Amino acid sequence: MKRSYNPNKCKIHRSYSVEEVAELYGVNKPTVRSWINQGLPVCDDKRPTLILGSDLRPFLQQQKHKNKRKCKPFELYCLQCREPRLPVQNSVGFIEETSTKGRVFACCSVCNSTMNKYIKLADIKSIQRDLAVILPLQQKHIS
Repeated sequence: MKRSYNPNKCKIHRSYSVEEVAELYGVNKPTVRSWINQGLPVCDDKRPTLILGSDLRPFLQQQKHKNKRKCKPFELYCLQCREPRLPVQNSVGFIEETSTKGRVFACCSVCNSTMNKYIKLADIKSIQRDLAVILPLQQKHIS
């Protein structure tokens, strides 16, 4: 499973060895070497391999943003497919999380697993145009 690492942990004015980068981010040395194979620049091909912090930070930022997938207004994110997909129309529901946002959930039309999307309550009308969202009944406050 891929993780995202905080690019701001490294100092841009410092050079790191493979072991230091592995210790800084809590990964194994082979993970850092695979980053080098994926395109992380190194100072030169001599030993010990040195990685500049000014190269490491943009590389990790690029890796972090590479895997993001933006959902269109009529799509939800499928947790199993790991893709934005169209939901099964009769399965779309809504749960209010806070006073300003909520979660739209449904079943995936491809694999039938759970799909989610967090939205602002102000945007619920635009979502309802594209999807048949079933809103929960308002519960009366007990006074």
